[in-house]
Amino acid sequence: MAFKLHIEAEGRKIGFYKLNRLEIEGLEIDADTDFDEENIKELFENINAYIESGELDELESAQTITTFDPESATITLDADGIEDVDVSLDDITLENVNSDKKLEILEKSRIGDIFFVRSEVGEAYWDFSGEGEPSFEIQNIRLGYLDCTESHSQYDILRESYYDYLCDLVLPEEAYYNDEKLELDEHVLRTQHVFGDLYIVRQELPGREKIFQKVVLEEKMRLDGFDDTVEPV
Repeated sequence: MAFKLHIEAEGRKIGFYKLNRLEIEGLEIDADTDFDEENIKELFENINAYIESGELDELESAQTITTFDPESATITLDADGIEDVDVSLDDITLENVNSDKKLEILEKSRIGDIFFVRSEVGEAYWDFSGEGEPSFEIQNIRLGYLDCTESHSQYDILRESYYDYLCDLVLPEEAYYNDEKLELDEHVLRTQHVFGDLYIVRQELPGREKIFQKVVLEEKMRLDGFDDTVEPV
């Protein structure tokens, strides 16, 4: 039985970009750079320009993930012989996906590597199609879910702030009916906000663990041309 699944939610496109050791003209950055509020905005804008131009993607030093906030989701099912029905996430199966396995670029990082994390947030929808057996069961639809507590301790989640981009979010790219992957017919993200963060891979003593140290700013950096410090007229 053929069916279609329509999902609307607050969507997020999260890109992880490795910056160091890339010969990009005009972008000089290393782990010992003195980051301060005066030069960080210009640096972020330059990095964002390279991302939007597609140059970083061409250098194969990037990885992107699209997710949505489960609390904002509305889902409609259209199946043969069944009228359009609203579906709750509680009606389908959320299958945990290991966040580290989704971020191979971070798993392979080395001490001194520098990463820029760019997150787009806005209204989004996904249209899927698939084939189910005659005795269609809605719970046989599976979506990926990033439950970081399944694979990490609370200490790890709090220590590595990049988990904030991933935890408790749904991965629509991992959409299945039983073991058959659903066909993505259309996806649109109407971006409303763009944020950026910078991380440096450091070694934490005494255990010599690899950690991702965030460059802390007084205010979260917006890259969509909106200035939070300006009062509306």
